Amino acid sequence: MMSSRQGIPRPETASEGDLRFYQAAEAYLDGMLRLNPTASTYHGFHAYDGLLEDLGPSGVQERVAFYREWKGRFAGFREGSLSPGALSDLQLLVNDAGGSLFALEELRSHESDPTLHNDIIGYSALGLTLLSEGDPAWPDRLASLRSRLKELPGFLSKARQSLKSPARVLTSFTAVQNRGNIEFFRRALPLLFAHAPSLRAGLEKELARALEALEGYQRFLEGDLLTRSTGSWKLGRELWTAKLRYTLQSDMSPDEIAARAWKHITAERQRMLELADPLHSRLFPSHHHGEKGEERINLIVGEVMDIVSKRHSRPDELLRDVREKWVPKVLEFIRRAGILSLPPEQDNFVVERTPGFLDGRAVAFFNPPPAFEPGLKKSFWISSLPSTGDPERDRESAESFLREYNDYGLQNLTMHEAFPGHYVQFYYALNSPYASIYKKIFANSTFAEGWAVLCEEQMFDAGYAADEPECELVHRKMSLRAPINAILDARLHTEMVSDEEADRWAMDLMRRFGFQEEAEADGKLRRAKVTSTQLSTYFVGYLELKDLTEDYRRKTGPAFKLREFNEKLLSYGTIPPRSIRSLML
Repeated sequence: MMSSRQGIPRPETASEGDLRFYQAAEAYLDGMLRLNPTASTYHGFHAYDGLLEDLGPSGVQERVAFYREWKGRFAGFREGSLSPGALSDLQLLVNDAGGSLFALEELRSHESDPTLHNDIIGYSALGLTLLSEGDPAWPDRLASLRSRLKELPGFLSKARQSLKSPARVLTSFTAVQNRGNIEFFRRALPLLFAHAPSLRAGLEKELARALEALEGYQRFLEGDLLTRSTGSWKLGRELWTAKLRYTLQSDMSPDEIAARAWKHITAERQRMLELADPLHSRLFPSHHHGEKGEERINLIVGEVMDIVSKRHSRPDELLRDVREKWVPKVLEFIRRAGILSLPPEQDNFVVERTPGFLDGRAVAFFNPPPAFEPGLKKSFWISSLPSTGDPERDRESAESFLREYNDYGLQNLTMHEAFPGHYVQFYYALNSPYASIYKKIFANSTFAEGWAVLCEEQMFDAGYAADEPECELVHRKMSLRAPINAILDARLHTEMVSDEEADRWAMDLMRRFGFQEEAEADGKLRRAKVTSTQLSTYFVGYLELKDLTEDYRRKTGPAFKLREFNEKLLSYGTIPPRSIRSLML
C-alpha cells in the first residue's frame, strides 16, 4: 500500500487508469467522511472527530451537491481501463454516491426517519470511547468529545426543525432508543473523564448542557413529534425496489428472491419434520397425529419445539452463558473440523451488552473495529431482555424471548455473529492484503449477512452437534428466518393493505411457518417496518454465496477443500457477492 496525501492508503498499481481512479477515490472518501464526521470516527479516520453532521437545510443542500457531482465524475471512468480490484472499488463508490443521493432526494430520510439522528447521537460518543485503558490517544479523543458535546444542542435543534411527519412506529421506537442515549451519556461518559484530568471541568460543563438538550429532545419525541407522526412506514413498490438495488448490490430480482425463499422454506420445514419425528415419538408416545402436509409439520415440530425451547438461560445469566459456554464450545468444534483458520486468541474480541441507543433493534450485533484502526475492540453485543414497564407483561415477554434464544439458539447465534460468522469474516477483511480501504469502509451487508447464514449451514454440515438432533432442529428453525425475512421485507413494504391486515399476515408467517416465539416475531415485525430492505440481505447473500460455493466446487472438482475456499472467499473483503464471483471464477 502507498499513502496518499490525505492519509488514505492507496493500493500499489502500475496502471495509469487505476492511478487516476484512486486519486479521485481518495478525494471522494475524504469529502464523504467530512460530511459524515460520526461515520469518519466510526471508521477510525480522526480528522473530523470534533464535528457533527449538519442535517439542516444548508447541510442537506451541500450533501446533495457533493453526491451529484461525484455520481457524474465516476460515470467518466471506463470499466476496461481498470484492473479487477479497482473496478470493484469503483462499483462500491458508485453505489455509495447513488444510494446517498437516493436517501436525500427520494426517501428524504432526514425528514422522515428519526432513527437517523438517533444513531448519530449514539455513535458520535461511542466511536470516541472504544480505546483501551492507558491508550495515549485518550486526551485527544476526549477533547473531540467535548467539542461534539458542545455541538449537540445545535444538532438536536436542527433535528426538530427537519423532522416532518414520520411513521408513528419510527418515532415510538426512536423515543425508546433515545432513553438509551441519555443513560449512556449520563452514566458511562463521566467514568471516562479520568483519562484526561485537565479536560474534566470542560467535559462536565458541556455534558450537562448536552444532557439538558437530550432531555428536551426526548420530550419532543414523545410529545410534538409523536402527535404529528402520521406518515407511512411503507415505502411502496417503486421506492422499495429502488432502495433494494442499493442495499443488495445484486442482480437478483424481487420475484426470483420470493420464489427461491418459498422453495427454501418448504425444504427446511420438511427436514425439520424428519428431525422432529423420532424426538416426538420419544417425548409424546401417546400423541398419534393423523394430519397430513403442512398441518402435520406444524403439530409434530411445534410440540417438540415446545419442549426443546424450555432449555434456556436465566435472564441474569444470558450474557455469561454466551461468553463462557457457547463461545468456547463453538470454537472447539471449528478448530477440530478445520472449517477455516481462526483469528489469534489475543485479538481484542469481547462479548458485552449492546449500547443503549441500539438495544432492542436486534437481539445481537457484531460491531467491527474501525477500518483505519483494526486493532481496536471487536464487540459481540448481546441485547437486554425486552421491557415495557409492566411487570407481568415483562415476565411473559422475557420467557418468550428466552424460549426463542434457548441453549441451542444461542449456539446458532454465536456462529452467526462471531465464530465463524461476522467477527471472523471482518477479521479477514480488515487484515487482507487484497482488500483496499474502500472495500473495508463501504462494506456490503449482503455479503456479510450471507456469509453469516452460510457458515451456520457449513457448521452443521460438518457435524456440529451431530449427537444432538434438538440442536440441529433449532438450527433449521433459525435458518427459516432468512427466507422469511426476505418475504416480510418485500410484502410489507410493497403491498398496500391496512396495517392491521399486514400485522396479522406477518405474525402468522413467522409463528406458523417459522415456529418463532411471540417476542421474536413481534420484534421482527417492528424491525421490518423501521429498517426497510435490510432484512433481504440475509437470504440474498446466502443464495449468492451458496451458488458460488457450488460453482467453485464444480470448477475445482476433487481438489475442492472447504477451508481453502472459505479463506479465499473472505480474503477479498466485504464486497458484493457478484464482485467476488467475478474475482474467484
